Amino acid sequence: MHRRMVNLTLDSLEDLPGRCRACVFWELSPLCAEAARDVGEPALEKEAWLSHTLLEWGGCGRIAFEGDRVAGYVTYASPKFVPRSVEFPSGPVSPDAALLMTAYVNPSFAGTGLGRQLVQTVAADVARRGIYAIETFGDARGEAGACLVPADFYRSVGFKTVRFDPRYPRLRLELRSAIDRSVEAEESMEPSDSVEWFKLDDIELEQFFGEPTTSRSRIDRPGTQRGGDIFDRFR
Repeated sequence: MHRRMVNLTLDSLEDLPGRCRACVFWELSPLCAEAARDVGEPALEKEAWLSHTLLEWGGCGRIAFEGDRVAGYVTYASPKFVPRSVEFPSGPVSPDAALLMTAYVNPSFAGTGLGRQLVQTVAADVARRGIYAIETFGDARGEAGACLVPADFYRSVGFKTVRFDPRYPRLRLELRSAIDRSVEAEESMEPSDSVEWFKLDDIELEQFFGEPTTSRSRIDRPGTQRGGDIFDRFR
């Protein structure tokens, strides 16, 4: 079945799973999130956050479809737009990095490589904007119902721990080396080995580098279920 990615917009926001549609864990500070839940309007707050971020920063999410079914989604943004990012003991996020907030894979599509593909999509998008690092907070304990992805999954796709925490370590993925970044300021974008192991799919590479390729992404091993959410991860 054909897999396609669409941008997260005010229109496509309705396609998110119901629990995620009304979740403002990342979008609001803890106090504001509690207030939104008390008045029963977290979905409106999420919509307001998305509208503001799209206008001020640009695209901040993708939704993956298999046919007409939502297979998963991912959200990301500059940490300036994510109030929750300053609440973690392993923070703050580095100013040169985009923050990968969360990713979700529908249990029906676990083990298909979708988790890795979602991360790859984020990498290609932020690199096109001149951002060559992604940071995130991982869940080190596998907490049920958490809005964070297991840290082990992030490590399996190349993230490295930059600040340890027994519950929520901060991890980082370098998309280009420091040398490549300095060269980038003087030269036009061109393929570089500094994208390291990242094997984007054909469409993403064509968008990123502007030329066709025959590279194919790897297929992940089966995912692990946690509180109803499935994240592709190595065992």
